Amino acid sequence: MKRLLTLVMMLLFCVGLSSAQKQPKYIFMFIGDGVGINHIYGTELYNAAVHPDRADGGLVSFSRFPIRTYVTNHSSSSLVTDSSAAATALATGYKTANGYMGVDADKRGVKNITELVSEMGMKVGVVTNVGMNHATPSAFYAHGESRSAYKSLYEQYLTSEVDFAAGATILHRKRDGLKYEDYLDMAKSADIKVVHDIDAAAKVRGKRVLLLPEKPKSKTLEYAIDCKEGDWSIVDFTDAAIKYLEREAKRDGFFLMVEAGHVDYSAHDNDAVATFEEVNDLSDSVAKALEFYNKYPEQTLIIVTADHETGGLALGYSNYKMNMERLAWQKCSMLALTGKMRDMREQGKMSWEQMQELLKAELGLWDNVKLRKKDEQELRKTFEKSFVESSEEVVSLYTHNEKMASTAIKVLNKRAYIKWISLNHTGMQVPLYIKGAGIDHFYNCYDNTDVPKALARSLGTKLAE
Repeated sequence: MKRLLTLVMMLLFCVGLSSAQKQPKYIFMFIGDGVGINHIYGTELYNAAVHPDRADGGLVSFSRFPIRTYVTNHSSSSLVTDSSAAATALATGYKTANGYMGVDADKRGVKNITELVSEMGMKVGVVTNVGMNHATPSAFYAHGESRSAYKSLYEQYLTSEVDFAAGATILHRKRDGLKYEDYLDMAKSADIKVVHDIDAAAKVRGKRVLLLPEKPKSKTLEYAIDCKEGDWSIVDFTDAAIKYLEREAKRDGFFLMVEAGHVDYSAHDNDAVATFEEVNDLSDSVAKALEFYNKYPEQTLIIVTADHETGGLALGYSNYKMNMERLAWQKCSMLALTGKMRDMREQGKMSWEQMQELLKAELGLWDNVKLRKKDEQELRKTFEKSFVESSEEVVSLYTHNEKMASTAIKVLNKRAYIKWISLNHTGMQVPLYIKGAGIDHFYNCYDNTDVPKALARSLGTKLAE
């Protein structure tokens, strides 16, 4: 009897082990651009205070993955990486210099994970809520010395292994002499189905797909906090990509990279609420992958990570407290608030009382979030200087915001006891979450270059060796 029990226990152990070590057929890699550990934990605290109705008490969808760790992410040229170098590390397993794309530090082209899985017969998807030839997505299909060589990056996409691509726009420069419509025509000439409808993109059969707005409003989709009914989101893109790839890759499987690129934009602005809502969009996108995982649990691998941390987000910087509930009254992003302030300028609404009404309506200041005397003095001083005496802007990597909008959100963040140390990237380590088939290969990931190497090993092959 004792021997029989031992054999049963050994069998159960081997079954569990084989499942963990099983080669994945369906692979998801989610990259939160600019997402640090505090962005994720801050989102969960924010949800608990502001969105208690969200699933699992407001925890992000990947919070209970079996592997929850962090990795280093420096580039070959700096302890603080940019997106292209970090994305290259995640896509290829090689360190490279800031600004480089899909090449090593000596500018030699190196194989990326999409090229690897394509050779194995797998389909490939690359989606983002920013430009589809921006730094992070481009690292998964292109090679070059400049992340800003948008035309070259796009041309490499046309001949790449990517079967399903989606983004907010195609980034391009006037000096290249081409219009947005010209880039769409280039895709059509490459026998790629260009689609401007999410449902239609998911239903395309037997052809490569490029899902883009017909006429982009900007270089990104709307911030999650600013979305209106009918606006596209990264969650929609993820859902469409899964539907397309599940159908088209029944035999050999797929690899899907999803970039939540907007977190980086809002964190560059030091806009906490907009950032937390973008992390929620990332969480909801991962939830789509988890729905898929539940159908194919022994064949699906999900990786959630980040390229770098943006902003140096500090939670509870003073008095051993945080008041996340005070963030409940912010109704729009800093960028949208800037737009409302510029409308005020055009309409000649320049009084302090009118500005107070706007800040009450959009941020809850005074009425719902009580201000200290020095907070109100800071707001009044900024108003006088930037609305009465002259016009002032705060310039971050991607946006030019009204100084008044930046100051007002800074004050709100302070009242919640949240603070930022930078408008740029930091050298902080970034989170890594893993669930699914082949997970055993990821237990020794310490640096971002280890992630694609472990992924390759889970597929029974090598990358960057």
